[in-house]
Amino acid sequence: MEKSRRKIKIIFLIFNLILSLGILYFGYKEFNTYQNNKKSNKNININYNDINKENSKLKQEIIDKKDELNKLSDINKLIIEEKENVFKLASEVEHKIQNNESNKKIVYLTFDDGPYYNTFKVLKILKDNKVKATFFTTNVNGTNCFDNSSYNCHSIYKEIAKDNHTIANHTYTHGWNKGLYSSASSFMNALLKQEELIKNYTGLTTNIVRFPGGSVTAKGQKDAIVDELRKHNYGWVDWTAEDGDGRNLSSYNQGWSMLKNTITDNIEVVLLHDYHPITTQILPDLINDLENNGYIILPLFYESVMINK
Repeated sequence: MEKSRRKIKIIFLIFNLILSLGILYFGYKEFNTYQNNKKSNKNININYNDINKENSKLKQEIIDKKDELNKLSDINKLIIEEKENVFKLASEVEHKIQNNESNKKIVYLTFDDGPYYNTFKVLKILKDNKVKATFFTTNVNGTNCFDNSSYNCHSIYKEIAKDNHTIANHTYTHGWNKGLYSSASSFMNALLKQEELIKNYTGLTTNIVRFPGGSVTAKGQKDAIVDELRKHNYGWVDWTAEDGDGRNLSSYNQGWSMLKNTITDNIEVVLLHDYHPITTQILPDLINDLENNGYIILPLFYESVMINK
């Protein structure tokens, strides 16, 4: 009997020991789970804080960008105002020159038929010499550059505008021998289409046009076209001097001689083409020569006496 009781007691002790060990093991697992959850929650809090910091950083960047845009807008306004002041002064000087009240001289460098890939070289020369010019643009060559078919020439419109040159209209088609001058409406359609292209790529509008081939090419339609231009507040301009690069310019000396022979008045509009390598070669020397001879080099503007209205 005593032996049986001892056996039961031993079994009971073993059972309690196993139960205690089980409870301890379960408690240990629960504690580990709690600790892991605590760490996880801590990580979640850290991640949440990181996200908040990143969001705050992004918000600040957005605010900074808006401030930059506002500053750019202010700068653009100042540039426009400054250009208007310069053009107003230039207009006054032009009238004094015409009335023999001033010995100053003004020249307008103009480039036709672009943009081309070579326009980049022309823009660099102008920038290096701190000179502004006028670009009479057309889409006759299509989207890609005529002199580099792998490059989208439409992107160059922005480069011209960014450097604050005057972007003018040379019609969308330039088709002086392909029906452009068959009627006033055909000319105006080509003009307005080019105006839209310029605006799409620069945000700018222009009110100056040059007749492809010159106004004499319009022949019997010229008066009707001019009437339409006035209705659309456009002025037009030909040229008074050139280097002959629109025809058969074959050498530097030939182009230079023609320029020296045609630049003789106190107000000049020089016809050049931004595709011609000889013109690109001549341009730095031309700028230097003009400035040494007292010419102020300006971009064209609507109020200029050289613009027919």
